[in-house]
Amino acid sequence: MELYQLKYFAQAAKYENISMAAQELHVTQPSISKAIKALEKEMQVDLMCKVGKYSVLTHEGRILQARLIPILGELSELPKAVRSGGASRRIRLNALSAGLLVPELIHRYHEKNPNVYFNVMEQRESISWDICIRSTLPQVFFNSAVKLMTECLLVAVHKGSSLGEKECVTLDDLQDENFVMLKQGGSIRMLSDRKFKELGFIPRQAFECENFYILKRMIEEGLGVAIWPQYSWRSRLEEENAGDNICLRRLDVPDFYRSLYLIRQKDVKLTPEMEEFSEFIIQYFAQVGPPEFLSSDAKKEAPRQLKDNLFG
Repeated sequence: MELYQLKYFAQAAKYENISMAAQELHVTQPSISKAIKALEKEMQVDLMCKVGKYSVLTHEGRILQARLIPILGELSELPKAVRSGGASRRIRLNALSAGLLVPELIHRYHEKNPNVYFNVMEQRESISWDICIRSTLPQVFFNSAVKLMTECLLVAVHKGSSLGEKECVTLDDLQDENFVMLKQGGSIRMLSDRKFKELGFIPRQAFECENFYILKRMIEEGLGVAIWPQYSWRSRLEEENAGDNICLRRLDVPDFYRSLYLIRQKDVKLTPEMEEFSEFIIQYFAQVGPPEFLSSDAKKEAPRQLKDNLFG
């Protein structure tokens, strides 16, 4: 297979439209179609199928797309890597959770380490990363990892609603409320779906969205309520952004929290820069302190430094 074929497929997969991909790449539509056919012949699978004016990805096509995104991203970073002194000063950070904290985290680190550059991604299927921050159920542990913190899951409501006047919200209070849910696959959705099923509560799912920013705006518009991690999505929302029409309330649900982990690739030796940044991440999250709304049992687990285990 040729690199241009992979690039053509990646662009077509992005839009699921050959014509739009051709315009973006400044090539002809037959060139892209021919490249995709060549890939399908070599891989012996169908990558895309025609549905009206769209070229919809097959299951195999989505797998290839997920694999290609980080690979092509790394290729685009090659010139910058060479100018910056090579891969030894590069850190590939896969931020699957706490993404809103990552810019501040990198900014603080970069003040003292300006020659280190970052390739920040959010790719669940990718294996091309050095360090990963992700969340999971509190009782789940990872090898070659350190637990950064455990945070409570709250409910975000519109300030002008009756729920905003409560200090603690029950599931009965939420029975007739519209929920704004993140798409399936993420930890917040997984944890809330699991907990609600466990308690026999069926949320009224009125909206589903792709990311935090859309979810936040929908709550501000009074369209519904949402599950909101206490710190990694900025629990001090009301103090930091007085103009926002959102307030966070404790949800009267037992053991409703998640753990954040720092994970490194197993059996891969980290560069000095990666080791230093890993320790910096641990110190950064250690400043958070135990979340205010955690149960006494959860407080014993959150957050604690396990630096000795990180490289063991």
